[in-house]
Amino acid sequence: MDPCRLNDVAFDVASSAGWYSAVAGLLAGFAFVAVLLPLDHDSDAQDERETGHAVVVFICAFFSLLVLSLTYAILAGRTGGGSADGVAAHEQMVNGAAFGLSVLLLLFGLRAVLGAYGRNRHIFDSARSLVLVVTSILGPAVLLALQFSNALDVERFREGAGSDGSCGAAGMPVGVWINLTITVIALIAVLGLALARRRLPKWETAPELIAKTVLGFTIAFVGWSSIVVPLLPASVVTGAVFEHVAIAATAILTVSFAAASWLGR
Repeated sequence: MDPCRLNDVAFDVASSAGWYSAVAGLLAGFAFVAVLLPLDHDSDAQDERETGHAVVVFICAFFSLLVLSLTYAILAGRTGGGSADGVAAHEQMVNGAAFGLSVLLLLFGLRAVLGAYGRNRHIFDSARSLVLVVTSILGPAVLLALQFSNALDVERFREGAGSDGSCGAAGMPVGVWINLTITVIALIAVLGLALARRRLPKWETAPELIAKTVLGFTIAFVGWSSIVVPLLPASVVTGAVFEHVAIAATAILTVSFAAASWLGR
């Protein structure tokens, strides 16, 4: 085997995208139901702030997941083989970032709701602390790991297409090590935020801001995949530049999400 080749692991992006489309649609339904929760809730001023933030977060999550359900359904139809596989792997990578962040938004909204309902809300303090850990540490770590895995599919396509990329340490393509470096730096930043959480100020509107940012990212990706990608050569779309930019953008958004989680605590 060529020492600069990745393991030949077959992965059917189209089949996976079909399942993601179904899951995204299901989660969008949950988000829509959650938006209706405050309608019959008598609340005080503090409750209104909490539920107000939750409603905005749930609306952003709902629309983002709804759009992702459609984009994943379209991605499930990319079965042409050849360059179409590389484009599909690229779209899977960018879709994955939007999907992961949108799912974490649901937990953002859940934490706000748990802190605003009923006289016995303090019973949920432990649950809210657990959700905070998930949205600020565990969830971002999982998202970064999955995005690194998605980037490997693009690398495999490029290697299979005869890319002349140079080898790095351990006989792996240099692009893999660049992606790994970006991922590790982002993970260190997420852990650093956790260690410095007591020094971070509180910012109640941080969840709303990151929710709108995630929604904006999802909409921007739709424009990218629907208008720009079809007009570009497949070799450009699957090139190392877009791959590393996508990984870096995911890392920045994920770290920002973790920061917003601590700021909105």
